[in-house]
Amino acid sequence: MGRRGMRPPLAGLMAMVLLAGLVAVACARTVSPEGGPVPETPMQVVSTSPDTFAVVDPFDGRVSFEFDRRPSERPAQGQLRDAVVVSPRTGEVSVEHRRHGLRVEMEGGFRERTIYRITLLPTIRDLWQNRLDGPYDLFFSTGPEFEPNVLGGLITDRLTGQEVEGARVDAVPLDEGPTHSTVTDSTGIFTFPFLPADRYRIKAYEDLNRNREPDFAEPQDSMDVELSLGDTLIVTELALLLPDTTPAILDDVQAVDSLTLRLGFDDPLDPERSLEGVQVRLSREDGEPAPEVAELLHLHEWEALLEAREREEVDLDDPPDEEDPPPPPPEPAPEPQELLPEFEIVAILDGPLEPEVTYTVVVEGIVNLNEVSGGGGEMEVEGPVPPEEPEEPDPDTVPDPDTIPPPDTVPPPDTVPPPDTIPPPDTIPPPGGSTPAHPPHPS
Repeated sequence: MGRRGMRPPLAGLMAMVLLAGLVAVACARTVSPEGGPVPETPMQVVSTSPDTFAVVDPFDGRVSFEFDRRPSERPAQGQLRDAVVVSPRTGEVSVEHRRHGLRVEMEGGFRERTIYRITLLPTIRDLWQNRLDGPYDLFFSTGPEFEPNVLGGLITDRLTGQEVEGARVDAVPLDEGPTHSTVTDSTGIFTFPFLPADRYRIKAYEDLNRNREPDFAEPQDSMDVELSLGDTLIVTELALLLPDTTPAILDDVQAVDSLTLRLGFDDPLDPERSLEGVQVRLSREDGEPAPEVAELLHLHEWEALLEAREREEVDLDDPPDEEDPPPPPPEPAPEPQELLPEFEIVAILDGPLEPEVTYTVVVEGIVNLNEVSGGGGEMEVEGPVPPEEPEEPDPDTVPDPDTIPPPDTVPPPDTVPPPDTIPPPDTIPPPGGSTPAHPPHPS
């Protein structure tokens, strides 16, 4: 599997109509249930017990957080116990709501020789929907000194490449010791400040059912690290993916053209994994020879090939003129982006598919993104019908150019005399001579 490299809402103001039929209502400032204006800023932690970075004796009591205003009993997500992360967690954690704060207890108490971290997540909010403006961490020790060690990293989604907010991250010692936990912030970042030097298995997962354990139906990933005294270790290889134990099945075959097939699967594939072990065969129902596969490509490789061909065609259609100025220097190549998983591969054939002929396509040797081998399948595809070419004009219906008079032989409209210039019939002399001025007098 390919790995990746690194990198407060306002309170709603409520308008209430207390009496019906009032003609006018006087303006008044909205006040909180406790008196005073409604707060519109993120709530703040004003004190804790124990104090931050305090060194205390082991105790079987409560850790208290006091806020600048009354917190809501309902966080933005889940329950109150889901909004508090105790690390290391050595027993069941309970969270009690108080008038101006929270009290956190852990079954078995807070043990000796341990550095504890209690995180309040920004899902905690006040009565007017104002949240904490970010996670709040309280560190205290029951004996050991705070080691200047930091383990941190970035959690992403393997299919989309996006950062995952709210993912749970556990640091489990490979030898012995309690599990340390934290949650990613809005940018997918997690940190373990003052984590004791040791070898750990880092488990990252979306805790969808909030049981604080990675389950089979939850996207997850893990890796082993070693943290030494004074280390600052950053890991960016954790990308969450749903577990899978079944091979990828061929579920779609499309003939792009007579020489190209797109083969689709129900599982994502690693775009950087070699296709050398994949076999694709075609056969015909009538037993006639079928084309063979000349080349198999990942989808991104085939798309890059098409883009290169299009650029070549543009260059051939518009060759540079000798008088044209020299082209500008090429821009620097962009930084390579990590390839995301794909659900298709492309088969290039050594000969064309015959139109409207049915072919059986058999695929073997597919390995999915979870590295489960044995994928493939069998499907049918029909040879594509080539597009119809435009009809040639009938030579019998095209007039002979020699029979069309040239434009110069057609008299222009202005040379035809208008009707008013033609003399009336009575003014035309008879054939024998001129018409007398007066008719003859009868004798």
